[in-house]
Amino acid sequence: MKKIQLTILAIVSSAMFCGAHGPGHFHRNAEQEVNQALSEQGPSVDTQTTNRAATTERSGKNFKEIVPEAPEKIWDASLTTGWESRHIHYGVNETGNGGAWTTEVEGSIGGLGISVWNGFGLGNAFEEWDFTIAYTIEAGPVFFIPGYNFRYAPGIVEEGHAHEHEHGEEEHEEEEGHEEEEGSHAHGLYNNELFAILGTKAIPYVTPSVLFLWNLNEAPGGFLAFRLDGELPVIKDTFTLNPYALLGLNLGYNTTDSYGWNNFEFGVQGNWQINQYLTAFAGVNYSVAMTALNDIGQGNEFWVNAGVRVGF
Repeated sequence: MKKIQLTILAIVSSAMFCGAHGPGHFHRNAEQEVNQALSEQGPSVDTQTTNRAATTERSGKNFKEIVPEAPEKIWDASLTTGWESRHIHYGVNETGNGGAWTTEVEGSIGGLGISVWNGFGLGNAFEEWDFTIAYTIEAGPVFFIPGYNFRYAPGIVEEGHAHEHEHGEEEHEEEEGHEEEEGSHAHGLYNNELFAILGTKAIPYVTPSVLFLWNLNEAPGGFLAFRLDGELPVIKDTFTLNPYALLGLNLGYNTTDSYGWNNFEFGVQGNWQINQYLTAFAGVNYSVAMTALNDIGQGNEFWVNAGVRVGF
C-alpha cells in the first residue's frame, strides 16, 4: 500500500515528532502512517519490507516474499497532540524556560497534503499557528516535496536580551505582568515561507534529506538543513525507535548579522502503536548552538516531548 503523507524533515522531528514544525514536520509523521498501513493489511505483509512502499520518507526494506498488494488508500487524516518541555524552532528557544502544548491536524489526498499546527505556552506567552500545504512527487527511490507555510506567531517569548530570530513582519510589545525574567518580552510575526525537501528512501534504515526554506517577508531569509532520519523496529508492529540528526545553516532566517553554521540537532523518539488508530510517543532532543545562534545569544538547548496521535 502506498501512503502519501503531507509530512517532515524537519523531519520531524520530529524523529517523526522531533524538530521544527511547519516544513519540519514532514520528517516526523510518516512512520505513524506506516504503522497504520501495516495494521490494515494484516499478517500477510512483512512489517519491515512494507515500510518502503508505505512512506516517501522512510528507508524501508527489501521484500522477502511476494505478497499481494492491498487496495490503495488515496486519503489520510490524523490528529497529533502533545507536550514539550521547551519549544525549539531551528535551534531558537521560543518559550524560555517554560513548556508548550502543541496540536496538529493533517489531511492528504493523493500527493496533496494540508496541515494546521498550533502551539501555546504553558506558563509563558508563546503562541503560534502554522498553515502548510505541500505536494509529494516520487521518482523511484527519490522524493521531492515543494510547499508553502504561513506562520503566524502573536506571542514568542524572548528572555533577557532580545534574540533577533525569524524576524518576518514583526510586531513587538512588552508583556504586562510577565515576571519570569527581567527584560522579557513577546513579539508577533507573519511569515510567508516557501520550502522544498529532497530526499531518498534507497538506503535501508536511514532516510537522508535536505530542506531549503525561504521566508518571502525577508530578503535574505533562507535556511538550509541536512537531515538523517532513522527507523529501528524493536517490537514488530508495536514499538519503534526513530533517531534523527540535523545540521542547519542560517542564510538570513534566524539573523542577518551572521551567516553560516546555525545548529546541530539530534534526538530519538519511541513510538508505541497501541492499536490500529492510536499511537503514543515520547522523545528526547538536544540542539548545539553554532556560530549564527551564538552571535545572537542563543545557547545549547535540551528538551523532551510526549504525546499521542490518532490516524485514520
